[in-house]
Amino acid sequence: MTILTCLGDSITDCDHCFSRDFLGNGYVKMLSDCLKRDGSDYQVRNYGTDGFTINRLLQRIQGDSDFTSDIITILIGINDIGLIMNTDRTPFQQRNMLFSFYKCYADLITILAKSNSRIILMEPFLFPWPACYRTWLPFRQKISQMIHQLSEQFQISYLTLHEELNEKARRYGYSEITTDGIHLTEQGQKFLADRLYKLICGYSPY
Repeated sequence: MTILTCLGDSITDCDHCFSRDFLGNGYVKMLSDCLKRDGSDYQVRNYGTDGFTINRLLQRIQGDSDFTSDIITILIGINDIGLIMNTDRTPFQQRNMLFSFYKCYADLITILAKSNSRIILMEPFLFPWPACYRTWLPFRQKISQMIHQLSEQFQISYLTLHEELNEKARRYGYSEITTDGIHLTEQGQKFLADRLYKLICGYSPY
């Protein structure tokens, strides 16, 4: 059996603690269902937690001495951007918060890599709808660049999502893909599940 663990914040969480199989109602559950349908021997675990930042995620992994997984996906960063934007920080403080994000993310990968797990870094995404999130976009881009740089440094997979999700939102309407500019509709979550499935298995389940 292959253990696949999905780490992240509310986008990954999707109320998984309140679901019978502890997978939630988002891309983690959809991914698990796709793997079951094709007969793959995977045990999927949802480690998403609403409100998590990179530092909170790092603390959780540091405190979990029994954490093991064959494949690990990481989708984190939007709450860090929220802290940068919504806490009246100076430009100097914002730069320090970005540096801290990079360091915590690198520390997290270093810990996870010790177990020889296959690690997949997922790009944080954001929509310019509602318009209040347009000012967040430059920081999202900086964090995305940092994660991409880490993927190259550690030679691990980096799954782009932002441009693809925004292209779908422009084509079909933002309300078809996102509920509030950050979180995803069922259609948006299905896109994440499809992208992950393709990366893990090599083809689309749909």
